Amino acid sequence: MIAFLLAFASLTMGLASCEKDSNDTDPTPASIEGLWIGSYSVDGYPGAGLRYFSFIIKPDGTVINDTKAENQQHLSIGNWTLTGDLFECTATCVYGLPINMGVTETHTATFDKANGTITNGIWKNVPPLNGSGTFTLTKVK
Repeated sequence: MIAFLLAFASLTMGLASCEKDSNDTDPTPASIEGLWIGSYSVDGYPGAGLRYFSFIIKPDGTVINDTKAENQQHLSIGNWTLTGDLFECTATCVYGLPINMGVTETHTATFDKANGTITNGIWKNVPPLNGSGTFTLTKVK
């Protein structure tokens, strides 16, 4: 009889744990703040292929861009905005090859919070420079 009661109690506890709690909600959509890693390309150098690209997007509206080109790390800092699903930022290179120091770039892309991705990214150097390319990012943290 005790074995039957223990088995019945275990069964009812197991079934109860499978029921959805009325307080359960759907997972929170991805936030744009965090660490994003992906790749970028350079329109003028298609033979260079895809290169490392990342953003640290901070809640205070600042962004850190980390890239690698010609075996040299490049760091840029700047500001970002999100309007609907349009992500935009401007960042200036503060570390890297001497030729890139002080170069400012704009970045625009689509933020897909359902999939945790930043797609359709386009980067451009601010004139008088004319470099440009594309980028894609996935959120890691």
